[in-house]
Amino acid sequence: MTKEQYLGCIYGLAIGDALGFPNEFNDRKTNLLIRGNELTDFEPTIFNRSKGKTKITGKKRKFIPAEDFPAGTYTDDTQMSLAIARALLKSNLKKYSIKEIMSNVKEELVLWVNDEQTNRTPGKSCIAGCRKMEQGVSWEESGDYNAKGCGAAMRSAPLGLIFPNNLEKLIETADAISKCTTKYPPAISAGIGTAYLTALALQKTNPSTFLKRILKKDFFDDTFKQKITQIQDLSSNKNPFEMIEQLGQGWRGEEAVAIALYCFLRSPEDYSKSVLTAANIDGDTDSVACITGAISGTYNGITKIPEKWIQNIENSKYLRKIGEKLFEKNG
Repeated sequence: MTKEQYLGCIYGLAIGDALGFPNEFNDRKTNLLIRGNELTDFEPTIFNRSKGKTKITGKKRKFIPAEDFPAGTYTDDTQMSLAIARALLKSNLKKYSIKEIMSNVKEELVLWVNDEQTNRTPGKSCIAGCRKMEQGVSWEESGDYNAKGCGAAMRSAPLGLIFPNNLEKLIETADAISKCTTKYPPAISAGIGTAYLTALALQKTNPSTFLKRILKKDFFDDTFKQKITQIQDLSSNKNPFEMIEQLGQGWRGEEAVAIALYCFLRSPEDYSKSVLTAANIDGDTDSVACITGAISGTYNGITKIPEKWIQNIENSKYLRKIGEKLFEKNG
């Protein structure tokens, strides 16, 4: 477990997030027709605000933010991951207390939900859970059973950096951090899943064993495990996007983690290939690429991430600072 891996995780998730952001609000067919090819680098996120349906696919438009964003901008996925990282850094982990950790998580998430930069397509369930905590609702009760998205999954990677050798603490903390916005079991399992996969990557566990390790764990929900099981039936030699369609679009937590894991397992030693596959799917491109980037970045380390992306990602120096502090914290 090296500093390069810690930096790889934080840079990896932020870069994946920023790569996927421009593609999030169009389907894959539309993105290919607009661009002429697949996304290969940071691009501005520019939204078409015309009313009604897209001219190309005829599909109804999803929610569109009020402003556009420059190339290299990350989203709420990275913002919330950093909030969790800060909460962990504040906590006295040698005297482990879930009460203290969640008090710090609440503080950081309430700050996040009130920040003027929280305008990058945050999920409704994440916003609702944070608002409830702000109003005094306990984290055990602030989540919504109908919150089936990937909010928990996309913010839990830092836990894998802090508890790589203590599965009990990793599960308890990831479970709590998930429950503050969702009570839906597969979404909670997805939050634990990202943290667990990050821990496996940090330990340099053979990627070929990842699926078997997840499926052996009884703390994962059956629906989550069923989605992970589907990866076994997918070929690594065929068109990845045709294979990924069988897993879903990543809007649900279990789908996002399954797709991210598939993207990583197709090219476990190639960070760029993994995150660019995730960033070009038909679906929740930023969240899936964020999770993929966390796993691959941790496994491969920062030296395997293109320098141009490290230089051009938003708040690059701050990302390095957080990665270094997490390394020191666990050291």
